[in-house]
Amino acid sequence: MRLFFCVELPDEVRGLLAETGNQLKRKLGSAKWVNPENLHITLRFLGEMGEDAAVEAQQLAAGVAGEFEPFHLKLTTLGAYPRPERARVLWAGAAEGDERFTSIAQGLEEVAQAVGLPPERRRPSPHATLARFRSPCDVAHVIAPLPRGPLTVPVDEVVLMSSVLGPRGPTYRPVARLPLGG
Repeated sequence: MRLFFCVELPDEVRGLLAETGNQLKRKLGSAKWVNPENLHITLRFLGEMGEDAAVEAQQLAAGVAGEFEPFHLKLTTLGAYPRPERARVLWAGAAEGDERFTSIAQGLEEVAQAVGLPPERRRPSPHATLARFRSPCDVAHVIAPLPRGPLTVPVDEVVLMSSVLGPRGPTYRPVARLPLGG
């Protein structure tokens, strides 16, 4: 199974991000836009895992989730990786609630390493990927506060999600919902 831990977005937030994407499509040319139903905020990508490792990761992650009280993220701005002038990824990022997000992500990083995965090289950053570019693209002219923001995302659980890759993109399915605060 191909798995990752994430925060799911409410339907209203997904809809508003999809509207933002539709407005940007004309300005940005060719990009692979994320299907609105797939919009989420990744906490830790796990990759391909066997069933035993997946069960162990789920059990350990339930303990991590239980250590944190629910909170809110506020998506406020558009940004790009690695940088706006040579973007490969366009995202909507959070400016509020990111400290708690980072703490949970660090706990899930320990889970990933406990089940034998190599350390993540990148620092956790709460964002929802909106589009990917096959070759670097200058998106500096669209980097700005979200037009309908801030968008509030309640974080009251960690979702262990499976990802099945297909010709039309990935299909996501929740495997487990791990509530914050136990």
